Amino acid sequence: MRRSVLCVTALAVVLFGCGKEETPPPVAPTAPTTNAATPSAQSGAVANTLTDAHLEAVQKATKPLKFVLIVKTKNNPFFLPMIKAFEDTARELGVAAEVQAGAQEASYEQQVALVQTEVSKGTAAILITPADSKALVPALKKAADAGILIINLDNRLDPETVKSQNLSLGGYVGVDNVQGGEKAGMALMEAMGGHGDVAVMEGIRGVDNAEARKKGFELAVGHRLKIVAYETGEWETEKAYNKTLSLLAAHPTLCGIFCANDNMAIGAMKAVAEKGKKGQIKVVGYDDIPTVTEAINSGDLSATIEQHPDYMGKYGVRMALGILQGTIPKGSEYLVSLETIQRRNAVSPATP
Repeated sequence: MRRSVLCVTALAVVLFGCGKEETPPPVAPTAPTTNAATPSAQSGAVANTLTDAHLEAVQKATKPLKFVLIVKTKNNPFFLPMIKAFEDTARELGVAAEVQAGAQEASYEQQVALVQTEVSKGTAAILITPADSKALVPALKKAADAGILIINLDNRLDPETVKSQNLSLGGYVGVDNVQGGEKAGMALMEAMGGHGDVAVMEGIRGVDNAEARKKGFELAVGHRLKIVAYETGEWETEKAYNKTLSLLAAHPTLCGIFCANDNMAIGAMKAVAEKGKKGQIKVVGYDDIPTVTEAINSGDLSATIEQHPDYMGKYGVRMALGILQGTIPKGSEYLVSLETIQRRNAVSPATP
């Protein structure tokens, strides 16, 4: 873990106005667990939900294999631990590793081209964090038909599109983003004192993880917080900054903002500070990227959701190799557990 944390679920007492933050009693730190016992509600039909033990049992490759990781972009720090873990695990297991990326989070056309180039290159498996949950499916279908194993990481491919295109996926490694959105909603309610007007800064609309995080947030806040506006920052800092300036002008009673990733939270915090509302408007992000560490420690960012992208890189490799070796069933999924990261007194870090 990058930071000592305590996970808090208790809500502060409702007071007045935008809510007054009330410090809950300390709780004992818990180590993140990564073995999911039940399938995700958003996963669709899944043959097997794997545990750590299943994937840790995968043995080294006995013949030359090349795996390619295609991430949305290297511009987002979230993907860097995933890339490192992918490369380290591939090296450990005797697999050749290659990393490709789009220019920006929304560069799905670039990802399509990257997938297409792998079809004739002797690639055994493609591990991909799709920039678009639907648009990547036809290219991945062609790759699968050419004998390449497809492992979906992080952002889920759309189940209906996968089914309609008859794409046979190797499996999924990621998180339950509905649950993550719920955790973010609980954290924002706690920071706001339980009531007030909030806005949602969405990711790219129509993309699975963006929609799931929004849904989870809505489920958590229910009628306790009033959602007065939805905007999309499309995962980007500058876009979120400009959209937040507009939100602040249009909604003077705003007390909180949920940003569906930390890049957008950085933009939102900048706008809030510029308008002299630092401390008055609570911001919650998602991803726990290193660049928000200071904001968490200072309290400028009330919380963020850690989803351990390094585990996605590590267990994506192990899943792919296990499927190719016949020890892991095709169509399995592995869910990484989520953590709420908030400012607390330092404790000894837990070892995953």
